[in-house]
Amino acid sequence: MPEPTRKLAAIVFTDIVGFTKLTAKDQSKASALLKQQRELFRPIVDSYKGMWVKEMGDGLLLTFDTVTDAVNCCIKLQEASKQIDDLDLRIGIHQGEILLEENDVIGDDVNVAARIEPFSAPGGIAISNKVNDAIVRESDFTTKYLGKPKLKGVGQEVKVYCITSHDLPETKLSDVSAKLEPEGFQWNVMNSLGIAASVVGLFLLINFMFLRIGYGDEEKTPSVAILPFENKGAPEDEFYVFGIGSDLHADVSSAGMIRVASLSDIENIDYQNMDNHEIAEALSVRYISHGTLWKIDTVFQMSIELYDTKTKQVIFTKRWQTAWKDLATIKDDLADNILTNLEIEVIHDPEIVQKTNPEAYEYYLKAKYKYQTRESMEDTEVARGFFRKSYEIDPTLYESKLALGTTYKDIGDLENAEKHYREVLNSKGSEKNPLIKSDAMNNVGIIFYWRRELDSAEVYWRQSMELRENAGNKKGLSGSLHNLGNIFSQKGEHDVAIDYYKRASVIMEEMDNKPWLANATNALGIMYYQKNELSKSLEYYQKAKLIRESIGDNFGLSGILVNIGNVYRSLGNLDQSIEYYLRGMVIMEELQANNWLPNAYGNCAYAHRNKGEFVESSHYFNKLLDLTNRLDNQSGIANSHFELALNFYYQQDFENSRAELLKAVKIEDESYPLFIGVLNKHKGKDYSKEFELVKEELDTDQELDPRTYYFLNILLDDPSYLQKAYDTMMEVEQYILPEFKESFNSYPIHKLILDAKNKPA
Repeated sequence: MPEPTRKLAAIVFTDIVGFTKLTAKDQSKASALLKQQRELFRPIVDSYKGMWVKEMGDGLLLTFDTVTDAVNCCIKLQEASKQIDDLDLRIGIHQGEILLEENDVIGDDVNVAARIEPFSAPGGIAISNKVNDAIVRESDFTTKYLGKPKLKGVGQEVKVYCITSHDLPETKLSDVSAKLEPEGFQWNVMNSLGIAASVVGLFLLINFMFLRIGYGDEEKTPSVAILPFENKGAPEDEFYVFGIGSDLHADVSSAGMIRVASLSDIENIDYQNMDNHEIAEALSVRYISHGTLWKIDTVFQMSIELYDTKTKQVIFTKRWQTAWKDLATIKDDLADNILTNLEIEVIHDPEIVQKTNPEAYEYYLKAKYKYQTRESMEDTEVARGFFRKSYEIDPTLYESKLALGTTYKDIGDLENAEKHYREVLNSKGSEKNPLIKSDAMNNVGIIFYWRRELDSAEVYWRQSMELRENAGNKKGLSGSLHNLGNIFSQKGEHDVAIDYYKRASVIMEEMDNKPWLANATNALGIMYYQKNELSKSLEYYQKAKLIRESIGDNFGLSGILVNIGNVYRSLGNLDQSIEYYLRGMVIMEELQANNWLPNAYGNCAYAHRNKGEFVESSHYFNKLLDLTNRLDNQSGIANSHFELALNFYYQQDFENSRAELLKAVKIEDESYPLFIGVLNKHKGKDYSKEFELVKEELDTDQELDPRTYYFLNILLDDPSYLQKAYDTMMEVEQYILPEFKESFNSYPIHKLILDAKNKPA
């Protein structure tokens, strides 16, 4: 027997979707379909110099000498398959080494290719990272990253993508039965078990890590609080302690699978007067790092101690000294000691170490400390001067240029911020530091996002995400995924946003990053609310609430309570909605969260209005009016008067309604012509001006709310608007729980619509 031939090839697997069901239903039709596939596809494969290795039931195994031939051929196969009923294909492509053995091919890469195919959408093409690398630089192709498939017994790292250009459908991971590795970030949602079940945590069991308070015996992700170093030297040396400590925190946070308590959380507790176990409980961590630093002339004396609160013992302690000329290596030594003793695998490849100039690094530390403790714009300018000096001395200290950009971003000077971030991206040395480059790209993405240039923001955030993934920066990666979720949320593409938020949540849960997980979970609640999937929305809001409560985040909790109230209001349960609004409102008032209170006051007022409780409703609209006056929010003041006018209108008190409305018009003189006309018509006054204004501005294709349609019917005397008012009311009613439908029909505006509709002609 001849020796098998070894060669590099592009390997293709195809599969007919639904073929098993077709066979069970009509075997002769299934057999004819295979014959049609063979007759149609053979010439196409031959035209791209492909090898028709074998047919495996309804599937094909093909090989090609080049990736380009394989991909182009598969695109043609998908185009051709549309000509034949039931010939709906999934296709997977991988590149690797094969062994040609008689009429077959074997090898690990053949097995990998077979496992890529299930990640294809019906009618689509899934590819491995090797194939993606070969085509992604060609302008004709666009692809989407899906994750890392679970491949037992495969030594190589494999990532899977789908081709999204050439009219090929994008893979929906929720429809894929094949599994991804956890770091693939795909979260397959369990079926909803109802509101009561979700509240007690059946979606994700309460004893999962993200709901755990403190530290648990089954902790999978090491968690540590790196307390600020104690300065044993002169007070003017405090900037060393602050700067080295914050750099150390950033390095450890981005190293891999480790959760590091945020500096802001540490600053919010009285850690200097707490023992290790109290600190651990307050910050939900297991390990505590203490350190001291003492500068004596040109030498730094340091100590570090790592305490395990589970075993109640110091697991590492070290004392050493470093010369001033090696200043920049201090935080690297500290980070290495912490990561080594916590047995954290640093996932990214070791970088080529650039020896940082100690004078430049000292200016950088001074700048960070000055900016962090700034009290005026003059302090900011001093900090900027230090950052510039640092970068001038050592152009490879990109952290200074990044931080300089951030001093402009923080005050909204986006042009100067972008300039400094791009200088980092355009420097050759940044290619050797993927974490720096990813941060620069992320910040440019933020700038585009703030400018509402969403497509450009997406480009930069995707590039930042890829760098962070390759570098093993799990925390940064979860942030990138969440940012991309925000992009698609703004675009109104809710399903895509949900996918990104879920992928971000998986990493946040793995890392036990509760604050970020609460944000992502709340974002999922918002997305499902906007999709009118109210039970799922409530499910996620309740989970976010439990997380916020577990970490003592009352500020975040207050917003989630109001969100939960919104869901109950949409379900028709007004009593429950008011209960949640009030709970959120109490916290917001205690914290003086004036930017959030208008939402709470307004929603509470709307709920009371719908119950017909106009005194209570006007009470909260007046609180809203007082707050908007204090904030000098002119639009908010006008809207508060308008809502009070509506309350009087629903009580048939047209005089007071008009008085409140005129207060609104005084602020926004060209607003509310529809309601002015309606009130004038009720009072027998001339409304011709408002009539013409409304007719001129009315866009008949625009979808409006029931109240607006009702007022249009009154002003224009057009029954079609009354019908539209009723129809849109019924669209909302479908989400109301059965036990609340009767009260829904008695909402003030709904009662007016129903009375008008039932009025004899």
